[in-house]
Amino acid sequence: MQKKAMTLSDLAKIVGVSESTVSRALNNSSLISEKTRLNIQAKAKEYDFKINTTARSLRLQKSNTIAVVLLIGSQEDQSVSDPFILSILGVIADELTSRGYDMLLGTHRGSGSDWLAHYFDSQKADGVIVFGQGDNEAEFEKQLTGSKPVVVWGGPSPTQSYVTVGTDCVLGGKLATEHLLQQGCRNIAFVGHMSYEISLRYQGYCLAMAEAGLTPRAAIDAHFTYKGGFEAAQALLVEGTSRFDGIFAASDGIALGMICAFTEHKLKIPEDIAIVGYDDISVAAFMQPALSTIRQDTQQGGIQLVDTLFKLIHKEKTTSTLLETKLLVRDSSLKQP
Repeated sequence: MQKKAMTLSDLAKIVGVSESTVSRALNNSSLISEKTRLNIQAKAKEYDFKINTTARSLRLQKSNTIAVVLLIGSQEDQSVSDPFILSILGVIADELTSRGYDMLLGTHRGSGSDWLAHYFDSQKADGVIVFGQGDNEAEFEKQLTGSKPVVVWGGPSPTQSYVTVGTDCVLGGKLATEHLLQQGCRNIAFVGHMSYEISLRYQGYCLAMAEAGLTPRAAIDAHFTYKGGFEAAQALLVEGTSRFDGIFAASDGIALGMICAFTEHKLKIPEDIAIVGYDDISVAAFMQPALSTIRQDTQQGGIQLVDTLFKLIHKEKTTSTLLETKLLVRDSSLKQP
């Protein structure tokens, strides 16, 4: 029968050290010499010792879990299955695992007053990473007031009291629109559901149009799905193709859905309509035509989200992070001279 140590005290007696030394060694504390630490860990494996994580969590008031929460307005909004969200979630999961933490994934409809308390009051999580700032920035910020460790993926606000990681959405919108203008487009549509983050991209679009002496069009509403983009393109086709020659889509998903609809109607991309997306999801470079887009670096984004959150957990000083905001020009927007 395999030997087994049932408690921390049992293992301490076997090794001949104190319980605190065993505890530190099993948690890879630098206070314990490497020789002692490796010896204790080897004995723990030999005696099939398992830490009682539930009891430890209750004692330390820690769950060793980080919640990642996606705030959505409806079933048609950006979901966990969205390629951009999936990509950055993978990075977050890897980063948390390397720190000995688990990831708890959840979605919540809207930004009601109880969604954040659900994780902290019940000690389900030691910190929360949030995707989505909703349609009302003031209401969203009200939910995040306080000292709880929360970091948000999204666009910064001049008045925000919470910490964000993301790209400069105003600059991204401006870069995308300026590129379309440089390609000779003059009737440029902006397509995307007007959440706070997307409204910043729309601001960039409006700035570029105004600087070119053109009147910005009202944003065309579309949810962050291929279907949303497809339906938005169909609605534009009803107006007639002469009404627009360029499109800035607020996400790659929307852009790819629109390309599908336009090609079904025998329109050529970019000859008839030049299109730029936002995100640079993995499939964007391999489409036909390859999609021009504003890149959001999911690798660096995921790392920064986790690093920032752990600084907040440890009550270290930290600030919001703006990742590089870069336009990637591909075939979907390059009109021939």
